[in-house]
Amino acid sequence: MDRSKKILMRYLLFMLLAVPQVLPAQPRPKEGVWLTLNAPIDLSSKWQIHNDYSFRTLSMSANPLQYLFRSGLRYRVNDQFSVAAGVALVITRTSFNKDNQEFGNEFRVWQEVLRKYVVSPKTNLQLRFRAEQRFFEATKRRDDFVANRFRIRINWHQDISEYFSLILAEEYMQQYAQHDFVFDQNRLITALGCHLDRTSQLQFGYMWFLLPQQTSQHILNITFQKRFQLYGKNKRA
Repeated sequence: MDRSKKILMRYLLFMLLAVPQVLPAQPRPKEGVWLTLNAPIDLSSKWQIHNDYSFRTLSMSANPLQYLFRSGLRYRVNDQFSVAAGVALVITRTSFNKDNQEFGNEFRVWQEVLRKYVVSPKTNLQLRFRAEQRFFEATKRRDDFVANRFRIRINWHQDISEYFSLILAEEYMQQYAQHDFVFDQNRLITALGCHLDRTSQLQFGYMWFLLPQQTSQHILNITFQKRFQLYGKNKRA
């Protein structure tokens, strides 16, 4: 075999060995479903225990992508202003491949400030700022690391009738991790709230994500909220 053929064979062998390592990872699904349960507990007119649980799917299937459990304590300074802090556990599949059964744990500590502006008897505007300290455990695909994420959300709430309300919202996120402060995601949200009784509400929503590298995702969001009040008369959820 002459020299040119040997070079060609080496090149082909190199390509065969390299291709499995340079193939792109499984892309993020374009769609998903979030099923959420909110169960706040009012301890008094000032103090509330914050609880929410979420199951998030891999595309439009029943395969889990992520589980989220969040809890905390909220203090209402007045009817328009409140502060809260708590912890969360997030369990996330380590890739978007449905055959991958590895999940990674993330522990969060979060703090929140919420300001409500009453526009009219049926309309209010809410501005929320939340900071999160995120602690990711090591998996087979990455080392452990710590990130700090900052989220700001503006929420428009419009009562349509006694039983229905419309919610429009936008949430922007920036994250500091591994010495970089970068864009994390932007969410646009619309939802219809159905008031089942004075303490229960069912929301059907649509959420559009803009993610890094100009990728996006469409989310169907179904949320059930049941508020437990341990004092006085129940107010509407």
